[in-house]
Amino acid sequence: MERFSRKTRATVRSWLVITIVSGLVGIAYVHLLSLALEFEMRPGMWFTEGATYGTVIGGTWTAFLFALRDSRLDRAIRRLSFTAAWLVRSLMNSAIIAASLLFCRVVFSPYMLDDPDFVSAFLRDAGVGVAMFMIIMFVLQVRTLIGGRVLTNFLVGRYSKPVREERVFLFLDLAESTAMAQDLGDVETHALISRFFFDVDRVTVEHGAETHRYIGDEVVVSWPLDQAVRDATCLRCVFAVADMVAARADRYRKRFGRVPAFRVGLHGGPVVAGECGSSKQEIVYIGDTINTTARLEAEAKEMGVPFLVSDSLLARMALPDGYAVRHLGALTLRGRKEPLAVATVLRDGPSGGLAAA
Repeated sequence: MERFSRKTRATVRSWLVITIVSGLVGIAYVHLLSLALEFEMRPGMWFTEGATYGTVIGGTWTAFLFALRDSRLDRAIRRLSFTAAWLVRSLMNSAIIAASLLFCRVVFSPYMLDDPDFVSAFLRDAGVGVAMFMIIMFVLQVRTLIGGRVLTNFLVGRYSKPVREERVFLFLDLAESTAMAQDLGDVETHALISRFFFDVDRVTVEHGAETHRYIGDEVVVSWPLDQAVRDATCLRCVFAVADMVAARADRYRKRFGRVPAFRVGLHGGPVVAGECGSSKQEIVYIGDTINTTARLEAEAKEMGVPFLVSDSLLARMALPDGYAVRHLGALTLRGRKEPLAVATVLRDGPSGGLAAA
């Protein structure tokens, strides 16, 4: 068992990267400032002072940013309007950067406290720091909106031309959402779906999946095929979501008066991926594989099973201990000429949020 979760490792990597980049920017800033203002510094001082200031300020700011993420305060801020949330976050970030800069002044450059231009210099440096970290925060926000891998692929142009890939797709649909909307109303239903998908995302990220898109009460996640079948990761992910729902059942029941249930379709194979759109671009997967996965999720409801997976995908995996396959025969799915052999997978213990037959 890994000592740290995938999310924790990703957070630490991001913190290290931003802290190191902040140190390098600090070096460049102090050096350029000394040239622009024509003041002399001891040999190497621009390097040591710039690196120290940059790493302390960048490391503190990033640590605060990640500590705030997913907290009760963060959820409260997200409920504000865009403008109000932006103002609150800007004030909080400015305060953290100003406090970190003041700490550096007192600890590493106490001689500057007696400078008659201390206030103006402090405001100048704080302003530059806030501007730089606002850019970083914008990039992180864009990364959150479209996904880290998608952002990277847009930047390097991987999908500027169609690319053939082998991928596994998981379609997860919230069961009985129509009845839920009638009982809870549209606003509360949206709140439940939002909360559920937020919780699901933690699980899928931990299993290395990428969220492809949300479609109403359905989420589509995907893996490169070799990653999905390694140690049956995609299968484990389905039951990890069920475990998450079981663990949070009391919270769902207390907040919404019900516990969400879901159905899943799982399949893998070749697709063609490429950029589509102009005013709003996204990476689109085209091919029989993704269409078949959607049909499997829909067929699960018709067959009264919570989970349908293709036999062809199961054949690529070694089934973990405690899991059992129940083959259901071949189905003729809409849009396919050839029947597809399918199965459902069972696991010892509770089924959590998997919809009952």
